[in-house]
Amino acid sequence: MAFELGAAIARSEEMGILRGMQDRVSSDAGASGLIMNYQDTMQQMDNKRKDGLDILPAEISRLENLQNELTGNPLVSELIQVQQEFNNLMEGVYFAINQAINGGSCSSDCSSCQGGCSM
Repeated sequence: MAFELGAAIARSEEMGILRGMQDRVSSDAGASGLIMNYQDTMQQMDNKRKDGLDILPAEISRLENLQNELTGNPLVSELIQVQQEFNNLMEGVYFAINQAINGGSCSSDCSSCQGGCSM
C-alpha cells in the first residue's frame, strides 16, 4: 500500500515538474554554484553554532547576500516555486493520511481541508 502511494507520487505531474526543474538547475553552473555556496555557508554557520561559537556580523551579511542572489536568480527562483507546489501536494497527502488514521472526513464542499483530501 505504501509502495503504491509512493509510486503514485512519483508519477504525479508535480514530481515530474520538480525533477525537470532540478535537472535544469543542476545543468546551469551559475544556479548550481549559488546553491552549493549557500549550503556550504549555512553548514559552516550551523557548525559554529553547535560548537558554541558566535556568528559574526560579516558572516550574517554574507548569508543575506547569498540569499538575495538566490532569489534573484530566475532558475533558482523558479525551483523554489516548483518545490513549494510539490510541498503543497505532500501536505495534502499527509493531511489525507492523518484524516484516515484518525477517522476524520471532509465536508462535502471541502471547506474543512481546502481540497487536500481529493474527495
